[in-house]
Amino acid sequence: MVDTVTGMVLGNAYGTLEQEIDTQNTNPEFFEYIRFDLTKADLTSSVMTVKVDSICSLNASCRQNADPWNAPRPITVGGSIDGGITRLWTEDQGNKSFLISYALTVNIGGAYGSTRWGDAGQPSAGDYTVRCDKEINGSTKGCVVPAFTPTFVVDREKYNQARQFIGMVQASMATHPGWEGHGQPLHRESVQSEVDKNRAVVCDSTFKPHANTPPPVQCDEFPFARTKESGRRLGVTSGASCQQYNVISETLEGKEYLSLTWPGSNQGKMPPAGAKCARASMPKKQNEGVGGDLGRKTNEWRLLEGDAYWVDAGQPVN
Repeated sequence: MVDTVTGMVLGNAYGTLEQEIDTQNTNPEFFEYIRFDLTKADLTSSVMTVKVDSICSLNASCRQNADPWNAPRPITVGGSIDGGITRLWTEDQGNKSFLISYALTVNIGGAYGSTRWGDAGQPSAGDYTVRCDKEINGSTKGCVVPAFTPTFVVDREKYNQARQFIGMVQASMATHPGWEGHGQPLHRESVQSEVDKNRAVVCDSTFKPHANTPPPVQCDEFPFARTKESGRRLGVTSGASCQQYNVISETLEGKEYLSLTWPGSNQGKMPPAGAKCARASMPKKQNEGVGGDLGRKTNEWRLLEGDAYWVDAGQPVN
């Protein structure tokens, strides 16, 4: 707390601030909850106030409702105050990112203390960003917090073999693509021509369906063709240099079992760790099922070009 005339430090106040930003992926309106607890103060006064200025900047299309924080509000040590702010993206095309910044001011008996965060050059600069768009499906607007990286979970019950394939690649490849805690997240490739080129390289003419893969058979690749981490983007010129896998069918006592194999698996050998991609002879239902789930999640999370996500194929996160 500083005397605003002389600049003399008169004392200190301590508090905690809780913030929660809630976006809706099918609605251009988003909300923020702020709570401040004053836990201790060296100065004592019967008049203590707190004010928080919250600014949705970078674009005028972020409309903010009446802010319960923008005027000083009384508080005492051990007390708390809270309030909510509603904002709305008012445009109707493309996407916009809004940087939300804050300034907190405490007044105790004429002495002021203040701090800023979230804005350029301030602590946590850029962390409080909300992005709204009308690019997903082209019809529904929604907003997300792009700093959050979602996780795509490969369904174990429906697509067990595809899940095993991806999990094996994550464990054996030196870069551990998409494995949280070990590698880097994958990033969405939204340009269809690039996706087609990625797939054409990894699943080129050197791919041969395994005779024991239940038909119809497809070339399944990981990292996915719809990522910036596809083998082609990492310099691969043919899928022959990728890790190779096969899903094969075996019948035991009249019941069919599917299993994942790779060259050397019967001898306990691991796939080459230095490979930059992997492909598998995979039943069509498994391959397209995972792709369909990922596409639906892409829409739900409103992932745009270059947005990151993790892939959970059963590997532990640590």
